[in-house]
Amino acid sequence: MPTSALKPKTPVSVPNLDAILGKPPVLPNEDAEAYEKLNYQFRRAVNPQDVIEEILLRDVVDITWEIQRLKDYKMQLLQAKREYSLQIILENFSDRNGYYKELYGAWKNGDKKAIKLINGLLSAKGLDPSAIDAFSFRSELDNMERFDRLIMQAEARRMAHLREVDRHRASLAAILRDTVAKIDDGKTIEHAPAN
Repeated sequence: MPTSALKPKTPVSVPNLDAILGKPPVLPNEDAEAYEKLNYQFRRAVNPQDVIEEILLRDVVDITWEIQRLKDYKMQLLQAKREYSLQIILENFSDRNGYYKELYGAWKNGDKKAIKLINGLLSAKGLDPSAIDAFSFRSELDNMERFDRLIMQAEARRMAHLREVDRHRASLAAILRDTVAKIDDGKTIEHAPAN
């Protein structure tokens, strides 16, 4: 038997994989190039050897993309709530709502003077700027828990897919070990599907 038959497999290129699996789950406002970089990093790490591994890898990349999206949504929700939270906090400081609305607007636009003034107002009440985030988080706690559950479920799905790659490779390794043993014993090799 030629030694080239015993060489490790090179990655199999599956033509039209997107036609089989569909387009990558990149939304219009998301960075398609970032998805491709993530896909490339996983492909380098996993080095898929057949169509089964290609499918499993694609699922892992898509799930990882979904996890990052959920984490981003969670932060966007908190950021949006942060602005509302500061408004509520400022309104509770005094009945001078016109002044605080103006101050809030300047803070929202990143005005350093307004930020310093708001930090001073918070300090005078025994608070620091993290009070804004704490108020935001408290008011969105149910949504944060939902996001966390979705993220945990997606992470569990990703781990299951990665274990499936390991299981698939272990099965192939067993077939290869059996084949090598038969070759070493001088037996004729008949290929049978793995169970």
